[in-house]
Amino acid sequence: MRAIMLVWCGLLLVIIPSALCDNSSPPESIDKGLFTGVLNTLTTGYSGSDGTADDLLAEGERFLLNGSFSEATRAFDQVLQADPDSSPGWLGLARAQSGAGEQEQALISLEEFLFRHPDEWQGYLLQGTILTSLQKYPDAVASYEKALELNTTDALAWAGYGAALYGTGSYEDARDACQQSLSLRPDLPSAHYWEGKSLFMLGDETGALSSLNHTVSIDPGFIEAYLVISDLYERSGKGDDALVVITTGLIANPSSFLLWKEKGRLLEDLNRRTEAHHAYEQALSLNPNDSEIRQRLTNISDGSEL
Repeated sequence: MRAIMLVWCGLLLVIIPSALCDNSSPPESIDKGLFTGVLNTLTTGYSGSDGTADDLLAEGERFLLNGSFSEATRAFDQVLQADPDSSPGWLGLARAQSGAGEQEQALISLEEFLFRHPDEWQGYLLQGTILTSLQKYPDAVASYEKALELNTTDALAWAGYGAALYGTGSYEDARDACQQSLSLRPDLPSAHYWEGKSLFMLGDETGALSSLNHTVSIDPGFIEAYLVISDLYERSGKGDDALVVITTGLIANPSSFLLWKEKGRLLEDLNRRTEAHHAYEQALSLNPNDSEIRQRLTNISDGSEL
């Protein structure tokens, strides 16, 4: 069996509401950077040969790359029909199912994969990532710990471990995990992000701001980091600075519903209602179904307050 190859790509952690203190999020909000980063980097390395299982594995990878998850599932299923013990076949199947949003089914495939191949650390990494996206943080912590027992040098695994630990409220351990990730990969945005959030929860606001600002300097598309930095400034009574941060985020991400919504709220709090009205309209054009924004627009128009 060929070794599974890892090729790093940028991570973008977005849509994790209640930026600093609330570990809950609505069902549609998952840890997208960690989630998609793992799916896209755990590649099999197969390029095809002569109509064998290698070709099916290569075909599955191409489907995954194109976001054609049902076709990828079919290809990996065919691999497993021919070879039920195929390590890249099981891992590819789980990745395809997870990419299609079938997280519980992906976890079942991973359990079978790890039963057959208990020393494959990549399986524990993907398992931990999916469990984190489902907010099953204690189980995710256990999966990441198993992955790290088998491979201590993977920066993404350490960053994911930090995210899961943060979800359990273990902020010191989360900070330490992120720092270990950064010792391996100093430019990994997600590690800086979770380090910053952990530092804030540990009372180090200066350190938190430093880590979070480093996050967006590396990855200007890291929407959630702008929201967290803005929240930190707002908590300190610096509403104008919070607005500058969100505006900066919008320069890099002009189609971000979350940033337009937050800009509207900050402008409304600063009693700049005409500008807030415009920001809310921009947000509503991106998500017409947001009832809160519709209510805020109504309140601005009639002069009432939420």
